[in-house]
Amino acid sequence: MEILKNNGLDKTTYKQCFELSRKLPRNSKVKKCLQTWLKKHFTLQKKLTSLPLLVSSDIIESLFGNFKHIIERSPQADMNRTALLIPALCGKLTDTTVTQALRKASQTDIEAWEKQYISYTVQKNRMHFSMPLIADTVVG
Repeated sequence: MEILKNNGLDKTTYKQCFELSRKLPRNSKVKKCLQTWLKKHFTLQKKLTSLPLLVSSDIIESLFGNFKHIIERSPQADMNRTALLIPALCGKLTDTTVTQALRKASQTDIEAWEKQYISYTVQKNRMHFSMPLIADTVVG
């Protein structure tokens, strides 16, 4: 658990943990479960990413801590849209990665995706509803 918690699951940690599991008794349920879990999740890790697979909730809690720190600066932020920042806090962002992301995501595509998948928050509904009333009051 210490190896996986501190380093995540990748080829190196898979081998380390599998070797440690071999030291357990032959008929051990823990050994069988651990080896099955390692094989299943190592296969998943290889399909998903070249980065280590997060195994500990500590890492996820840290990620959300960073996210909360960012949104504290804007207490009126639309939480549904702000949650889209979370992937930017994961992994290592290189100049190449950022450039590719900016080239592949047009503003029109982002707006269409947002309209389809992100619902209005109560605050956004209020703003949308009150804007015509404010405009009428100012003009009238």
